[in-house]
Amino acid sequence: MTVYTLFLYIGFVALVITVVRFFLQGYTRLLLSFLQNFVGTLFVFSGFVKAVDPIGTSIKMHEYFEAMKIEFFNPFSTAITVAMLVAELSLGIALLVGFKSRITTILLLLLNVFFLMLTGYTYISGFEPTNPFFIIAIVAFMFICIGAIFEHGYLRFWTLLIGFGTIVVALLLMKFSTLLLTKPFDPKGMKVTDCGCFGDFMKLKPWQTFYKDVILTFMALILAVRHRQIKPAISVLPRTVITYFTVIASFFFCLYNFMWNEPVIDFRPYAIGEDINANRVTKDPEKKDMIFTYKNKKTGAIRELNQNQLTALTEDDTCLARKDVIVHEGVPARIGNLNVFNEDGAEITDSLLHDPNYTLVVVAPLLAETNEKVFTEDIRPIALGCDKAGIKIYALTKDLDQAEAFRHKNQLAFPFYTTDDAAIKAMMRSNPGLMLIKNGVVINKWHYKKMPNFQQLNSAYFSQK
Repeated sequence: MTVYTLFLYIGFVALVITVVRFFLQGYTRLLLSFLQNFVGTLFVFSGFVKAVDPIGTSIKMHEYFEAMKIEFFNPFSTAITVAMLVAELSLGIALLVGFKSRITTILLLLLNVFFLMLTGYTYISGFEPTNPFFIIAIVAFMFICIGAIFEHGYLRFWTLLIGFGTIVVALLLMKFSTLLLTKPFDPKGMKVTDCGCFGDFMKLKPWQTFYKDVILTFMALILAVRHRQIKPAISVLPRTVITYFTVIASFFFCLYNFMWNEPVIDFRPYAIGEDINANRVTKDPEKKDMIFTYKNKKTGAIRELNQNQLTALTEDDTCLARKDVIVHEGVPARIGNLNVFNEDGAEITDSLLHDPNYTLVVVAPLLAETNEKVFTEDIRPIALGCDKAGIKIYALTKDLDQAEAFRHKNQLAFPFYTTDDAAIKAMMRSNPGLMLIKNGVVINKWHYKKMPNFQQLNSAYFSQK
């Protein structure tokens, strides 16, 4: 699915809701009603696909914080993520039912501006923005947000005019000077290559996300300015109960998906039923073309030619430069960073992923932060049972230098290995967690609060082989 297909689906749902409300309520402001339903539905969907895996969004927030040089927010990234997802889901529902339209639309606008600043920075960083760029951007969005809040028509008009006028000035400066942007766009210069707007459900390029957020911010601005014309979909008591229930339910739903369980819907390439080996294979290779820049000594003309056009060269042409241009982005492997090593640096990835028998993998990204009680009370008895039954058990961690001391302290007989930080975090959202694989296929996964015992594993899997 592409972002365009998703928008079509969301638009269809919004259209259906708009038509139903027209026949049931006689609400004739159809365009405003459609915007209300479109933005509300999109926020609910976007919030839900991230709420099933809040830790994934928290990891993405780490990337944003590091890119923007505000790493001091990293310890609070999970709390910030949960608050953001609760707000996204709750405001989407509040907009759909018409709960307190003024405060709902203003908060939606501010949340959109927050998203736009994140994704905008990601995209614009490919141009290397200067300090004046950030100053102008902040001034423009400040005036636009203030204009949406003002009830007085005269003040609203002038603040919005200043905000949008500032944007026009910025666009002209970007077009005709280097005051705001120092170089042409370079994808390699972008600080974050995937926005995380829809979690692992869909990956968007930064420019796709930026344009999406520009459109959504404009829609949210219209809703904020026209909030008085937004008609509630249901009466006061039901819409109040639904909105407050959404706040509470979404909060506990987010917590459930990392504190008490693995994500209830898993879009990751390590989900139950996924073939890790297949996911490590590139689906469609990237294709590049070599572009040569030549200058003609007689005419001074400069031409860029690909390899097939070099036959057109003459003895007067001199090569100035050569560059590689991507002509087809291709489809990369879903897993591109899984390489497992032992403490001596030897790779054991193939032996782990091509074993035709059941294999248990204990995943503990950070040993310093793991739940040691789970290792001693749950994992160690499982390991003893596996040893007697001839079932191999591995442990993966980022902290391999601490593994030996950890093993001795908790009397663990199985070996520890290490892999890429991103890969090990993607495998499990639990520290520790347990993953059962067979020939590289993920058979099952368990959060440490739902850890099975060996007897359950044996009766469900091992005795069936």
